[in-house]
Amino acid sequence: MPTSAQPSPADVELTALSAADFPLLRDLATRIWRQAYTGMVPDEQIEYMLGKRHSDEALAELIAAPDRWLEILRVGGEPVGYCGSELIAAEPDTLKLGQLYLLEARRGRGLGRHMLAHVEARARALGLGTILLQVNKANVAAQGFYRAAGFTVREAAVFDIGGGWVMDDYLLEKRLA
Repeated sequence: MPTSAQPSPADVELTALSAADFPLLRDLATRIWRQAYTGMVPDEQIEYMLGKRHSDEALAELIAAPDRWLEILRVGGEPVGYCGSELIAAEPDTLKLGQLYLLEARRGRGLGRHMLAHVEARARALGLGTILLQVNKANVAAQGFYRAAGFTVREAAVFDIGGGWVMDDYLLEKRLA
């Protein structure tokens, strides 16, 4: 875990993704996902997921949707992470945290908690009572982060993501007070 001091709150900002940010997000996601998932899932699956989730078409659809949000985290103007959330039609009281990623060198400084607090604030502002997320069963570090933030395991599930790939995950949830 990095030992550097936490950044000043004035230096930390989350900004909504714009079309001009697509290349920046793709670069950031590629670096983070390779750091996070190499050895956990096959490299070919990482590339498949990156391509599917971060194409111009997929990102344009996301930023045009009124019920989905994707924000880039910058510290001192430098992009270091991102988070995304969306409403779930089948669960009207729930906000799904679909993405919360941070460069490995920036972990341990409260930035992940900052993004999570931002998503929780959105859920509360929308009057929602639950946040749901998926986490890879092998991603013990992420599971620990979310459990420390009050998430519990709802269920284990395997999701077919196409291309012959599956995600073997836990669904975690947090009930908001």
